[in-house]
Amino acid sequence: MALSAFRANPAEKEDLWIQVHTPHFVVVSNGTEKQARRTAEQFEQIRAVLQRALPRARVDPGAPITILAAKNEPTLKTLLPEFWEHKGSMHPAGLFVTDQDKNYVALRQDVTGENPYQVIYHEYVHMLIRLNYGNVPVWLNEGLAEFYGNTTIGERDVYLGRYDESYLMRLHRGNLLPLETLFTVDRNSPHYNEASKTSVFYAESWALVHYLAFSDEGRKQNLMVRLLEQLQSSDNELEATERALGDPVKLQQKLQDYINQVGLLALRMNPPAQVSEKEFVVRPLPAAESLAIRGDFHLRLSRFREARVLLGAALRRDPELAMAHTSLGYLSLRLGDRERAAASFARAVELDPRDSLAQYYHARMISEGVALTPLIVSEAEAGFLRAIELNPNFAPAYAALGSLYSLDKETLAKALVASSKSVTLDPVEPAYRLNLGRVLMRMEKFAEAQALGRRILAGARSPDARSEAESYLREVTQYERGIAERKRAEEEARTYAQQAQSETRTRIEPPANPQSELPGPSSPLVATGPTRSARGTIREVDCSAGSVLVLTLVTGEHTLRLHATNFYHLEYQSLTWQPPTHFNPCIDLKGLPAEITFRLLKDQPYDAEIVAITVRK
Repeated sequence: MALSAFRANPAEKEDLWIQVHTPHFVVVSNGTEKQARRTAEQFEQIRAVLQRALPRARVDPGAPITILAAKNEPTLKTLLPEFWEHKGSMHPAGLFVTDQDKNYVALRQDVTGENPYQVIYHEYVHMLIRLNYGNVPVWLNEGLAEFYGNTTIGERDVYLGRYDESYLMRLHRGNLLPLETLFTVDRNSPHYNEASKTSVFYAESWALVHYLAFSDEGRKQNLMVRLLEQLQSSDNELEATERALGDPVKLQQKLQDYINQVGLLALRMNPPAQVSEKEFVVRPLPAAESLAIRGDFHLRLSRFREARVLLGAALRRDPELAMAHTSLGYLSLRLGDRERAAASFARAVELDPRDSLAQYYHARMISEGVALTPLIVSEAEAGFLRAIELNPNFAPAYAALGSLYSLDKETLAKALVASSKSVTLDPVEPAYRLNLGRVLMRMEKFAEAQALGRRILAGARSPDARSEAESYLREVTQYERGIAERKRAEEEARTYAQQAQSETRTRIEPPANPQSELPGPSSPLVATGPTRSARGTIREVDCSAGSVLVLTLVTGEHTLRLHATNFYHLEYQSLTWQPPTHFNPCIDLKGLPAEITFRLLKDQPYDAEIVAITVRK
């Protein structure tokens, strides 16, 4: 919608909006209180039905669900203008919009029919599948959403799994997809995207879920539960599906016989107990709040111009409205203006310390800053913990806290707990699982990190997701190899140091006046044995006896005292360190990490004679 058209709707601006707050939803409506309450009751009921049908499933996301209940089509048009911008476009009765930190439903209240919000229920089920089962095959995801989304709730009866007449007509015509094909359909498949093919795909997916849930064999063998369990424990969807459901060819015939029955059953349930009216909190919304909520909704649709207009209008009405500052911060973040975003989030926290999203984003901006001093890390940690306290099921806050803890080896155990929690709350988000994998990697739990990477790769639904998973697996392999090399080098240095100390147990103690009695350039020490090397830090350098160089190399728990008869004849090397213009080993070597090649000495006041020095900085 053009910006000028968006602004030129004074009637919509002056609508009065009310809010109905229930135990699990927030309804914001410009209709009557009765209509708003009815909408709230419907969503509480479908939630209760799904909770009863899926007793072990989590039915409440960490991101709250706000329902924008438009009183009529003109209001819905202002909320979803893209569906009216092009002639011939479909005009939906509603839409489910998800984001990592907010969930919105936009719908019309004046629609009629037995199940006018089937599409919204369908998307709600998709969200529950994501929360509880992560990535499942596309056919199963769509089949479950169609199966439960077509639930009808009456005053006396609730029906699950009611068939769609159009689906039965397509299925009775035959020409079903072979199940081997159905099981491999992904989001790039023509069966999922081309209008001429999607109808068969959706109908057959619904029918197979119906068979698994209601057929005699499905109920006796608990096929749906078995399938979900196999998918959760396997990296290969096809193998897991066959283990759970058996031979696809035999299953195809059983499915066809089931479809050809006179009628497909639906499960009748008693309606769930209605939420008490006392649990509904109703209040008129100040104009600033209704503007801010609608502005935030446009932001989630990536309609940034409309969002900016509405949020600006909200702040003109109420400059201290925290939710508007939070949304403006998110808008600035989406547009890449991090400085303005940080200022908006800080202001929102100042105005409303109980705004969990403001706390989360404010802490995130701090933790993603350039300089992470201990004080800044502590402040960011406090912000994430406060966000979690206000919303204990908010996955992004746990993920961010896990990333923060992973910066310090001492807090890796905390990082593992926080990162694991984020994956439990949102098992599909790739960033959370990759974050967990990197924590496992830093903890040197390489087998677990690799196994997680393989699961991520198996569940990848796009080329970008597969590429990211493959890159992560390479990262784990390289990190493991680097750790192994470092440990090998440390072990070699420790062995050399122990050998050196063992072979010089009878060495002569330095004389009381080393300046006069230590051998100088004219009396070289005799070094025997093979050439060896050790890595460590050069702590002390002494050139007080002419061209003689004496230095102390600290390697972990051991200390070597090394000698060079003439430091002018030593070989100095480095690929990563640029020596000063007038390099002086007596001054410039102190404090540097180095690998020193040497030959052991016996019966001398030094452990070894230096052959070469390689600076490793």
